[in-house]
Amino acid sequence: MESSGRTEIVKRAVHRERLVWGLFLIALGALLLLDRFGPWSLPGLGQLWPVLFFAFALARLLDGRPGGALTLAGLGTWFLAVEFHWYGLTWGNSWPLSLVAVGLGIVVRALTGEDRRRLRRLGVKLD
Repeated sequence: MESSGRTEIVKRAVHRERLVWGLFLIALGALLLLDRFGPWSLPGLGQLWPVLFFAFALARLLDGRPGGALTLAGLGTWFLAVEFHWYGLTWGNSWPLSLVAVGLGIVVRALTGEDRRRLRRLGVKLD
């Protein structure tokens, strides 16, 4: 692939990343405003840090990387479950869920050919 083609791919990826982060910041700001002035309140921001994983997952999904998106969404869900003690989950008793999340992402990447497609788009020659 010629250099200008790779440059265009990188520009599109950066554009999608900026779009995701911009939307994430808008949503976060709106939630914080609702927390301050609205009828409901959010949990402490210290408990909401796993939501960042969903923003990363959305960026991966928009970049055509469903395996990476699934891994990040799975990890974010696990982190939220531990932070809010869903079903009695703690870091100590639920760490195998991280292996499940990463494993699911690897399986999806293998089944969809995600890694091979990304390498081809970047101009890497494969067998």
